[in-house]
Amino acid sequence: MNNRAYGWKHAKLTGHKNEENIDHLLINSKELQHIFLKSIGKEHSSIIEVTVGGKNETDVESILGGMTKSKTDMKVKLDDGTTINVSIKKSLSGQVYLIGIERFIKGYELQYNEIIPANVKEAIRLFWGDSQQIGDIIIKYSDPKFVKYEKRKHRLVAETLKKYDVTLYSALIEWFSNNTVNLFDFCFSRGLAKNKEDRADVVRYKNTLGENDVDVIFDLYSLKSSLRNEANYGIVNGGTTINLPFGFVQWHSPRKVIPGEIQFHHQYKKLEEYITEYFDYLKK
Repeated sequence: MNNRAYGWKHAKLTGHKNEENIDHLLINSKELQHIFLKSIGKEHSSIIEVTVGGKNETDVESILGGMTKSKTDMKVKLDDGTTINVSIKKSLSGQVYLIGIERFIKGYELQYNEIIPANVKEAIRLFWGDSQQIGDIIIKYSDPKFVKYEKRKHRLVAETLKKYDVTLYSALIEWFSNNTVNLFDFCFSRGLAKNKEDRADVVRYKNTLGENDVDVIFDLYSLKSSLRNEANYGIVNGGTTINLPFGFVQWHSPRKVIPGEIQFHHQYKKLEEYITEYFDYLKK
């Protein structure tokens, strides 16, 4: 097994173990239950059941038709009849959402009932490598130091996109900047889940395996309302990423196929400034 495959398997297994540990803590500690309920504005309610996805996760109805994976790792049922869907982040950074180019375009449009402008769609396909024009554009416009990378990934870096068509270059980064809040919601809460009950309501950064000591929980609706709308191209290798307030987005192909996919990353250090309430389960 190669290092990347091993790393993915390790992350998956430790992620499930982390979820099970948090489930156990929440069920068996009245103090922790109180802190959790306080964090979601439900101090006067009580928890009657906690269920964990992990190895037993089931697919949910997709907005594109068929089924998809839910962003929810844990469901907490309360005595008032409500269910709080929790997304658990074991690591302080890493992949938060991986999606194919066309599925991203169609899924985003359906989730937010809006059409992505045609020039932005074209720029997305060029930047992430789903256009038949890419080979010819590389030959005509790419700086020699980026050619090998662009041919191997079958995509354009930002500098090449700018040389080819500055209006597409500008339209892409402007769209990502203007839609930061929706992109955060898409990556952390909705994904392709069609129904509201299958979307995450809160995020908890908690690692019970000793890999970091961060322990916070925040309401996704409140946090996304405070996010700034801003984005900019990365500066490494001609601009291969787009930086966002909650992380960044890049090209990725885990199965080594072309075209690749759109990979969103979360970064706790970026989110930290937006988190207004902290709940440290180990110190309270």
